[in-house]
Amino acid sequence: MRNPQRIAIIGEGPAALSAAENLLRAGMCVDLISARTAPFGLLRRFAGLSGVLAEAVAGAADGPAHCAAGMVPRLRLIGNVRVGSGPDADITHRELHQLASRGDRELIILELKARGVAVTTWEGLCAPAQLADAPEDWATVISRAQLAPVCF
Repeated sequence: MRNPQRIAIIGEGPAALSAAENLLRAGMCVDLISARTAPFGLLRRFAGLSGVLAEAVAGAADGPAHCAAGMVPRLRLIGNVRVGSGPDADITHRELHQLASRGDRELIILELKARGVAVTTWEGLCAPAQLADAPEDWATVISRAQLAPVCF
């Protein structure tokens, strides 16, 4: 059995989230690599689609949530990672490409942890999920989510 094609998207803005949603709808697997721990609305939207919202939110706070044995996550969030070439970057685009080209989806996370990056992970949509017909308006979701009070 051949593994589904996995695409990496770097960023957490409306365009990145919309691209992830459309790629998932097309049957691809997506790794969303974000400088934030979790983009606004991401877990609620995608975890809600697969019916595991409570577990996904708990998994994000308590540690990584994983798919059952023999299942492949269609969506993975790899958060708290700065991608670029500057002095503050955790990993470069070239290094990400080299790690991803080896076909082992765990290499990126292992490399980041080896570098001491406090990476956060979440994975979901393990079984094919029926996404809504219309793509989500991510600009609206993010602007609404930013209005919510945040307590630290």
